[in-house]
Amino acid sequence: MKELFFTLALLVGLISNAYAQKAPVKFGDVNKTDLMVNMFSADTSAPAVILCDYGYFYNQLFQTVRLLRVKILKKEGYNWANRTFNTDSKTAIRGKTYNLVNNEIEETKLKSESIFKTRITDDIYEMRVAMPNVREGSIIDIEFVYSGIPYEWDFQQEIPVVHSELVMQPSRYMKYQKNFFGYEPLIVNTPGRWVAQNMPAFKPEPFMTSSKNFRSRFEFDIEYISFPGSYLSVASTWDAVRDLLLESWYFGDPLRADGYQNSVAKEINAKCKTETEKIKMAYETTQKIKWDETERLYTDKGLLSSVVKEGKGNSAEINLSLIQLLRKLDFNAVPVVLSTRSHGRLSGFKPSYYKLNYVIAGIITGKDTLLLDATEEHGTYDLLPLRALNGMGQCMDKKFTSWVPLECDKKDKQYILYNLTIGNDQKLTGKIGYSKSEYAALDFRNDYDEFNGDEEYLKDYKEGKTGLKVISHQITNLDSLYKPVNEEFELEIKNALNDINGELYLSPLLFEQIKENPFKQADRKYPIDFGYLRDKTIVVTYTIPSGTTILSLPEATTMQLPGDAASFSCKASVSEGIIQIMYKMCLNKKVYYQTEYADLREFYNQVISKEAEPIILKFN
Repeated sequence: MKELFFTLALLVGLISNAYAQKAPVKFGDVNKTDLMVNMFSADTSAPAVILCDYGYFYNQLFQTVRLLRVKILKKEGYNWANRTFNTDSKTAIRGKTYNLVNNEIEETKLKSESIFKTRITDDIYEMRVAMPNVREGSIIDIEFVYSGIPYEWDFQQEIPVVHSELVMQPSRYMKYQKNFFGYEPLIVNTPGRWVAQNMPAFKPEPFMTSSKNFRSRFEFDIEYISFPGSYLSVASTWDAVRDLLLESWYFGDPLRADGYQNSVAKEINAKCKTETEKIKMAYETTQKIKWDETERLYTDKGLLSSVVKEGKGNSAEINLSLIQLLRKLDFNAVPVVLSTRSHGRLSGFKPSYYKLNYVIAGIITGKDTLLLDATEEHGTYDLLPLRALNGMGQCMDKKFTSWVPLECDKKDKQYILYNLTIGNDQKLTGKIGYSKSEYAALDFRNDYDEFNGDEEYLKDYKEGKTGLKVISHQITNLDSLYKPVNEEFELEIKNALNDINGELYLSPLLFEQIKENPFKQADRKYPIDFGYLRDKTIVVTYTIPSGTTILSLPEATTMQLPGDAASFSCKASVSEGIIQIMYKMCLNKKVYYQTEYADLREFYNQVISKEAEPIILKFN
């Protein structure tokens, strides 16, 4: 496809000279006033502000020019001087950082060694730019010149935008489609020219997918390119997208070179009797390839045999290897392409080539399509990682394409058991046990891997837990991925009881109590997306000294949202000097829509209130 773009650019470049509308700013025309002004927005909390983001697509040259100017207001805004952009391989980039030093403008040029390039697809590269000499008050200018149209254009960002403008000349040699996202309107919205001014910063909210789904922005895809003697369908249909992928050197070709999997498939067939056993072993065999933590649609190394030999690869290389192996085992295995949660959802109305950034394996059965992703070292074949749980993906069979729900029926399951004794000295002693299954187990194993041993893990566990002393700690089933991971602490806790006028107050849940509502805003514009269902049970058992008077216990309660969307229960009992309270909280939907927000927010308020109810005792 790159060759056709290049030919088209040469052809139309000879037809006429490019016409350019006057841009709001020019590269390098920063003045002292710009550098002296501290704020360009009413949002005083903003760490930086985009002064201008201007793009122009020249149809005669089949080329886009973009100028981005950002003012850094605070240290927290330094990350806006280190950005990544998706462009083509031959993008020309120049940049400057401006500072006011002794009332004079100091310029620092961007050097080529501060520009880093990584291939994403056949013709899309991720360009990472690290601007030099950035400080509070700096202004940075970055200019890009690249072939083709922009793949996306953000009018709204996580920081305020003073001016954002995109102009695209129509071309008779190309047809493109665009998808608009967001809630904030544009001040100019005409064919070929769109302008936003004084756009407020986008404020992320808890448990939401990518802000790309909600910020005011465009996403573009080329439907086809056509000029005398040549025609290329890019994203006119999903079949056209599939054909491009399967013809690619870095996607289709590696899938066809699968001879190296013969011996592995033979071994699996010899050891396994059922289809489930074969799928599981194929998954675990491929899982041995260490994921380099890059999310990719395409391979970097070409032939997948080298990936298997080296034992390391990107996400596409691992999952395409899994597809190869499954095919050798006579499964109808196909690539399922998608956009990850951080990358935004695929449109349900228009095909897209440029939006795709990830591939997993699909096994087509008589009933449905089983989805697998072998990148997670601690994953199981029946768990999809959270990044892949993002709406719908496209099944890329040789004969057809179809939508596939990116879902998993597994939950985040946690069972926590307290068995503690309250001493006459008001000290708590005993054990706390955790049992975590499915997504909770995956998250724990991944988190535990981040620590350099148990000592460092315990240091982190004790952080913020005043009065806690861990006597012993044990983890079982850490490497048995299909079993719950179990954890047990033997401990002592001082200062857990508060003495108020001779009455002792104890928060039963100790460290597990929810103290803050994640949903603070009165209203919400965006859905709440947890990714998967959640089920948490906590049973607390306290043995109290003989002769102790129980003045108060949390009252029994049951709460339920309409349609059993969420539920919470609390039940307390006393028997022979033992207090037992069971708390159970279930989130029975993966996604809650804006119309359900008020109920969910109030549900959390009531859960917090109930979990805060103390046990009140009096020692005799």
